Amino acid sequence: MTADLTAFLRRMASEPFAWGRFDCALTVADWWLANHGHDPAAPLRGTYATREECRAVLVREGGLLRLVARLAASAGASRLNEARPGAFGIVRQRDEHLAMVCTPGMRWAAKSESGIVAVAHPHLVAMWSV
Repeated sequence: MTADLTAFLRRMASEPFAWGRFDCALTVADWWLANHGHDPAAPLRGTYATREECRAVLVREGGLLRLVARLAASAGASRLNEARPGAFGIVRQRDEHLAMVCTPGMRWAAKSESGIVAVAHPHLVAMWSV
């Protein structure tokens, strides 16, 4: 990992939420981009601008888990069995999946319409190293 995780999380907190530009799924792609200089989600950026359009993309892609798994594999990310700071993954929160980044304090954080969502003991569905 080459990017500063704390600085990235600060930026994530300060940027306004925008569907198709700066949302939970694209945040993990931004983290990959910050570390590797390649955006695995480039083909998706700007293809949706509302929650409904995002849902349509996710339905077409087979859901958030399948989408992130496909993008992670295409980027060369390695699956993890144990969480560590800087990892990214899919967390099940209530009745939905969120794409999140593991913070230095071992919380999982995601961009949301209301700011940042942070979860201390999430139900991790899958995770990858950056």
